[in-house]
Amino acid sequence: MNEYTIKDIRVGMAESFQKQITLEMENAFREISGDENPLHRDDEYAKSIGEGKFHQHVSFGMLTASLYSTLAGMYLPGKYSLIHSLEIKFQKPVYVQDVLTVTGKVVKIHEELKLLEVKVKIENQNKQCVSKADMKILVLK
Repeated sequence: MNEYTIKDIRVGMAESFQKQITLEMENAFREISGDENPLHRDDEYAKSIGEGKFHQHVSFGMLTASLYSTLAGMYLPGKYSLIHSLEIKFQKPVYVQDVLTVTGKVVKIHEELKLLEVKVKIENQNKQCVSKADMKILVLK
C-alpha cells in the first residue's frame, strides 16, 4: 500500500496494477449485491440476448468498477485516500478469466483542497479499454 501525501504527488504521476476476473469473484459479488440477472451468470442467455455481442456471460460492471477503489486506496494515493467523486464510462464487456490492467494518472492537483483529479482506464489482456473514469480523490494527509 502506497502512502503518498499531497506533498508527494505531482501532475503526471501514474500507478497501475493487474487483476484477473474469476468466477469466485463474480459469485462473491452476486452474493453481496443480490444481482441475479442471467446476463451475469448464464452463458447461453448472454449469447442469445446479446445479438452476437457476447460470447459468454458478462462480468458485473460494478465488480470491475470496484478496481477504481483499489487504485485510490492502495496505489494512488493509497493509505490517505478518500474518493470524492467517480464518473465511469463502460466501453466493452469483461468476462471471467480476463486480466485487467488498471492505470491512473494525476491530471490536476488542488493543493488547498487536498484534492486530486485522476484519469483512469481499465484495459483487458488484449489492450482494449473496457472502462474509463474521471476520479476526484481527497488526500487526507
